[in-house]
Amino acid sequence: MKEKILYVSDRLSMGADMLVKALSDTFEVMRIRSSDEVKHLPGIVLVNLAGLEDKEKIKSFTGAKVFLLGSQSEIDASGIKSAEGIAKPFNPAEVKAKLSSLSSGNGTAQKTLLLVDDDAVMIRTLREGLSTSYKVLPANSGANALKILAKTKPDLILLDYEMPEMNGPQVLEALRADSETAKIPVMFLTAKSDSESIGKIEALKTQGHMMKTSPLREIKEAIQNFFDGNC
Repeated sequence: MKEKILYVSDRLSMGADMLVKALSDTFEVMRIRSSDEVKHLPGIVLVNLAGLEDKEKIKSFTGAKVFLLGSQSEIDASGIKSAEGIAKPFNPAEVKAKLSSLSSGNGTAQKTLLLVDDDAVMIRTLREGLSTSYKVLPANSGANALKILAKTKPDLILLDYEMPEMNGPQVLEALRADSETAKIPVMFLTAKSDSESIGKIEALKTQGHMMKTSPLREIKEAIQNFFDGNC
């Protein structure tokens, strides 16, 4: 079964349309207009910027890897910071290889995790354990996490609750205050299991929390269960 790609286009663009046609021998390409309702969002979305009418719709595609097709000036002026640009002239072979590399081998695009923790050992352990299934971006502080988020929008953030200078709740507050990051799912990592600490975490209404002391197998299961329930 071919992996599905969503192609959003409001106007005929010879270069972009020819590229999509070239990808069709590898991927199942579903074409829609930006005004159409999207019921099932695949892992990869291609957006033709020529005459694009609804850019806000594209910004809402937080659960997919979004690529913008157009001139470099069109990409720069789009204001869609969460997407990656593919500038003209398009090289079909290079684009196909790029999109194929996102596949996790089971017909879905590989998910990206942002791992935020000031503990270098914790970052190394989780990064090594999770990289077999996900693309893992490490950040050793809240400030560094926000710098990464200015350029890349992950599918899920694993956020240490207790960190110096900028703790987990403060990072979460900054995320929710920015329209570009407000909808990115967050799961807290914590070393405390007492009812008071857990109650404070649950009051923040994120997608859940995990104990740092949990076996890697349980952490991977919790992440996969989250994605399975939101695909």
